Amino acid sequence: MRLEAGKMGRRTPNDAMSGVTMRTRLSLSVRGKRLLRELRRLRDERRMSPEEVAGQLGWHKTKLYRIERGESRLILDDLDELLELYGVRSPERESLFQLGKDAWKRGWWLAYRDLYQGESFFVMENDAAKISVYAPNLLPGLLQTADYARAVISALDPQGEAAEVDRQVAVRIERQGVLARQEPPEVVAVLDESVLRRRVGDRDVHCEQLRRLLELAERPNVTIHVIPLDAGVYMAQSGQFTLFEFPDAEDAPVAYQEGLFGDVYVEDAEDVARYRLAASKTTDAALSVDASVAFIRGVLKETE
Repeated sequence: MRLEAGKMGRRTPNDAMSGVTMRTRLSLSVRGKRLLRELRRLRDERRMSPEEVAGQLGWHKTKLYRIERGESRLILDDLDELLELYGVRSPERESLFQLGKDAWKRGWWLAYRDLYQGESFFVMENDAAKISVYAPNLLPGLLQTADYARAVISALDPQGEAAEVDRQVAVRIERQGVLARQEPPEVVAVLDESVLRRRVGDRDVHCEQLRRLLELAERPNVTIHVIPLDAGVYMAQSGQFTLFEFPDAEDAPVAYQEGLFGDVYVEDAEDVARYRLAASKTTDAALSVDASVAFIRGVLKETE
């Protein structure tokens, strides 16, 4: 099982804002990883070793190893040399060159790197075709209003300075930009009833948040399920987690789970399958989409 957890330190960009560090391991975009796969495929088809390629290009013998593993940034001049050596012609050449331009494109989140250490979460959320969140405790950040987010962040870090809280809220709202894209990801959120009823902020903040959920539920790419309290205990109740799925079938899904002492990314197929099972069992315990929307309306009516 391949896991990575942060150490106590800077904040993560996750929903709980647990005050831990998230190290970068998956900071390459999906396009970048696809490009590196293609370069390895081209080299293998020509039956060349990394040392042979490096020798013909006059590179250090470890340079191509580091590039293919995503440990070194691939500049466009180096990509041009590789494609020339491999004899790649148009239109494949232009396609791979475009991937090279996009691979390390600067993300909006880098403006907040003094708050967060690592890009993995942002990159996955930005590149995912489907984001599924299973939330037994708190509303997922992608669905939060600014006032709700502020109340959550302030409660979980009562010693945080006002200016820092403002920027953390800004990050959370900026993340929600993926929902407004021309081709947004599919988002599935399975929420425990307690998440809807727990008062976060004052009554106005609570009501505004419930209205926001109803608004989001009308979008064709957003699905919201509610698990009523009388459904009993379900598989995902032990902790909130997210499943990221990507457009390219070769990019395996990644499970993400936050914790008090670090955030964990799971890529191993067997372990991801365990999360998929938890997702399926949890969804089975939830109300239908229509019943969930009606349930949220009922909670709103009780709260107003």
